[in-house]
Amino acid sequence: MSELSAEVRVQVARLRNLLIDVARCGALGSPLGALPHTELDHMEVQAIWWLKAESLLPVNILAERLGGIAPPRLSRLLDRLESAQLVQRERSVRHDRRRVRVRLTEQGRAMAEQADSVVQERMARLLMPLEGEQRSALMDLLEGWVEALGGKNRAADVAAEEGETDAPVAEELEPTAAPRRTRAGMMDITASAA
Repeated sequence: MSELSAEVRVQVARLRNLLIDVARCGALGSPLGALPHTELDHMEVQAIWWLKAESLLPVNILAERLGGIAPPRLSRLLDRLESAQLVQRERSVRHDRRRVRVRLTEQGRAMAEQADSVVQERMARLLMPLEGEQRSALMDLLEGWVEALGGKNRAADVAAEEGETDAPVAEELEPTAAPRRTRAGMMDITASAA
């Protein structure tokens, strides 16, 4: 941190302390954490939620969204979801047939809607202590932050996309279609109580 200005170091210390305080209040955690479902494990429900949020995802990006899970584990997870008729995998025909993408089925979309309503309820509980103007100001600040993060991530995404055609594809992922990076590294905050 020595190359940072004194102002930035003070802001980093304030952010650190704020995050600690937010965690003490029980509000720092993934909005996707422990989504309730009787037939699916939490990682499967999270995969469905991410597919709803981003429509069609390359398998490597879905793996990132799920905390960087290993390809064999992701492949087994997708096999289970495909068997339950919640997702379908597709191979890229135009570019590289090794590239596999995943999308929700109609049944998967319905399940994702249920998961999303739980996530939105958790987020609403986080925002309710603030007054209307405070909520709007917070949203404006967060949108600016995400936009700034996204600009840096988009450049990395383009570089990763261009380099992926030469990357080896795990055998477990062969039954499907294509990788692409999107915004990664955004902070997930929500109430941990469901």
